[in-house]
Amino acid sequence: MNTAHARQAFLSAVYDADTQRALAALNQGVDANAADPQTGLTALHIAVGTNNLVLTRILVEEWGAEIKPDRGGRWPTLIAAQCRVDNDLCDYIVQAEAKVLYPK
Repeated sequence: MNTAHARQAFLSAVYDADTQRALAALNQGVDANAADPQTGLTALHIAVGTNNLVLTRILVEEWGAEIKPDRGGRWPTLIAAQCRVDNDLCDYIVQAEAKVLYPK
């Protein structure tokens, strides 16, 4: 169920910090790596940009959201810096991104 409408509803739920609605969409089959066709922002980029540590962790740890740049080349850490997120979220996304970029 990865229709354009379902994808947009999922991304809107993430933007609205509506964890229940976002999880319902994921449970119905929406891809955790779905991206906005206009901006290339994924749900992970949106969760980071809206300073939502809980949803960021859920996307990464439970749904395997890919840590990658958006269409504009912005990694989640850059989004975190631009949006001046809380230290806990910043620390989390820096560590998660480092695991992708510098695997042991």
